[in-house]
Amino acid sequence: MIFLTFAIIFSTINHLLFKAFARFNIDLLTAIVFNYFVCVIIGYGTSVEKLFQGSIFTQNWYIFSIIQGALFAVSFFLMGRTTKKYGVAVTSLATRLAVAIPVVAAFFLYNDIISVTKITGVLIALFALYLSCAGQENTPSVSKTKAFLPVFLFISFGMHSTFIKFVQENFLGSTSYSTYIMSSFLAALILSGSILLWRVIMKKCICQWRDVAAGIILGCANYGAIYFLIRALSVPGWESSQLFPTISISIVILSSLGARIFFREQISRKILLSLVIGIGAIVLVNM
Repeated sequence: MIFLTFAIIFSTINHLLFKAFARFNIDLLTAIVFNYFVCVIIGYGTSVEKLFQGSIFTQNWYIFSIIQGALFAVSFFLMGRTTKKYGVAVTSLATRLAVAIPVVAAFFLYNDIISVTKITGVLIALFALYLSCAGQENTPSVSKTKAFLPVFLFISFGMHSTFIKFVQENFLGSTSYSTYIMSSFLAALILSGSILLWRVIMKKCICQWRDVAAGIILGCANYGAIYFLIRALSVPGWESSQLFPTISISIVILSSLGARIFFREQISRKILLSLVIGIGAIVLVNM
């Protein structure tokens, strides 16, 4: 239970940090790059296999960590582009509903128990997640535009969560969690860092210290969110078809409360209703 709790807390902090970044005009690319740099440092400090000793490259999960890192970077890039083009509400909707992909995969790949109660809970959870975004004001109408970016964002986030569970289930042991995360974030750092370097050289952009500081803070929270998610997924007796909806709904609830406390955001009746429905969904999927 402690791993699940920390996974939810750190993921919620991530969401609130992105809200703060938007409010204080933090450069997202710079923050993301230094976020990955911090994650690599933390992972290196807590890993059994050290990167420069070469043992990491012989692990059977190494190639998967590269793919995971690419999914990290692509998902963050798509999040930024989707937010810019369609707004925060559509971006939130795409990332939150992406929980459907690892849930469906769990039924086929890991023989998670299929019951009427659980299926009902998952469907209610998805409805609650949709309602939480539909209840936001100034939501762009995706149906009137080409929704390629939100769709790609939905797929990338869903694949990211599915991939984490797949690798944890088939390749990782208790001593390799930190090393795998470090390797994944290193791949993401190289990819996103290359884009930032190109921008600095070609467009003469300068990295501001406040953007770097924001990335350092994000990195601490981001590492905790991924590490504790993997640890929660490894707990015997907990099915991923239960965990992913529980985590997603819990993040929505805590993020809404956090936004109300720290950013004075109003909670509409639709969002309040979605939170109540979400709590009911958590109960159903865990029965």
